[in-house]
Amino acid sequence: MTSTAPPTRTFWIPLLLWVLWAGLLTLGLLADATPSAGLKANETWLKAGSSLVLVATACWFAWRATGVWHHVARYLAVGMALGSMGDASPLLGNWWPDPQRTLLNMVLFGIGHLAYIRASVLAARMSPSTPKQANGWYASLALWLIAGAVLWYFAAWRGAHHSVLKWPALAYTLLLATTAGATLGTALTRRWFAVVALGAMLFVASDALLAIWIFHDYRYPHVDLVWLTYGLGQMLIVFGALGDWLSLQRD
Repeated sequence: MTSTAPPTRTFWIPLLLWVLWAGLLTLGLLADATPSAGLKANETWLKAGSSLVLVATACWFAWRATGVWHHVARYLAVGMALGSMGDASPLLGNWWPDPQRTLLNMVLFGIGHLAYIRASVLAARMSPSTPKQANGWYASLALWLIAGAVLWYFAAWRGAHHSVLKWPALAYTLLLATTAGATLGTALTRRWFAVVALGAMLFVASDALLAIWIFHDYRYPHVDLVWLTYGLGQMLIVFGALGDWLSLQRD
């Protein structure tokens, strides 16, 4: 069931959620870099909390929206919820089925990206497109799949560690690349989806940075670049789609 209250009365809610997300992620990143044991002990809680705020934002979006937009937001909420489970996995310790938090997290995030792709397709279908724009959608998808394969080759395949994870990493990277391609293609007819596409691209970048960490054993000493790009990417995916819907409410 969706709400019928005037959307203009609730514009402040996503803004407050964004401020809360930004505060939690910033503190989480600072916790990673600080020598303070107290703050560092809460690093995972802060980062996972920022993801949970995005889940709440997507759920609010699904509750407020109607029609096709309700389904778009619902798929975003599913994707964010699955990602949030992976983000919180370190807090469960040995209770988490995959002690290394790699393969199972790939599955969770992978299913989440299937939800993002579905949301993007639904959004694209809401806008009439010319044959040129339709071809551009498929061209964007193809180019990003190629880019994903190239990234995987250098970030994972050429690494000297964890060989057993390399082929699963290829499937996962291509799925993320599909999200980037689909959202960028949708941006050809829905301008706000350029923000969503940027978020998907940052997610791909985060995956590449994580792959370099895992397969090349390279650490990022000064700032957690993996979480920085990932957190920003997730936020842009949710708030880009939300911005598209909100812009329609004001028209």
